[in-house]
Amino acid sequence: MSNSETDTLDQLQCKLGVQFKDVKLLERALTHRSAATENLCESNERMEFLGDSIVGMVISDTLYKLHPDFSEGQLAKSKAFIVSENSLAAAAIDIELNRFVLMSPGEAASGGRRRRSILSDALEAVIGAVYLDAGMAAARRVIKGILKNIIDIAESDAHRGDYKSSLQEKTQAMCRQAPTYRVTVESGSEHDKTFAVEAILLDEVIGVGVGKSKKEAEQIAARDALERMEDTSTATTIDETQV
Repeated sequence: MSNSETDTLDQLQCKLGVQFKDVKLLERALTHRSAATENLCESNERMEFLGDSIVGMVISDTLYKLHPDFSEGQLAKSKAFIVSENSLAAAAIDIELNRFVLMSPGEAASGGRRRRSILSDALEAVIGAVYLDAGMAAARRVIKGILKNIIDIAESDAHRGDYKSSLQEKTQAMCRQAPTYRVTVESGSEHDKTFAVEAILLDEVIGVGVGKSKKEAEQIAARDALERMEDTSTATTIDETQV
């Protein structure tokens, strides 16, 4: 490894607040599968699997102790928000993890350093590497450090202020994917526009909304999606009771 690469990893370790005994663990945690394929080495996918479980356990334990008054459903919603792809990617950007991920030139050119899935997976892999190198106490300290702001948001309930946030929490818990929104119709004069928007998940339309602004239409589409999900859940429950 060159001195510049060592310096770069030193910067990352400083941001994490750890010093690896085996820095090769950190190198592997930063190796996206595109770089692993090109260089015939192991990617970070196994470490991401490990880190995902560790992050989930630490956040569950943290929320359980912080909120003795929370129901199981409230705990689950807060956890889903904190460990969501969006939240983990935001935390990764906060520590500039995107600078350190090793990926192929093609992946980087296609926007890989801004891709939420790559950043969130890399963050979980790094947590896995910390655990393997220094144990659970170190992993817990790093998780609570880099996710502190997101835990604070969840604790203040600020993420539950609108239908879009509620829908994102629900879909993240279901399939670890956030919905996207697409404008399908834009009509009216410049000062009196109407927007029709679709909420989309896994290439399927899950809600629709119409409003006088894109934001309003997105909120209505998110509300529609939540209501459809509730109706589906209720119908399933009724069917099961009749079996």
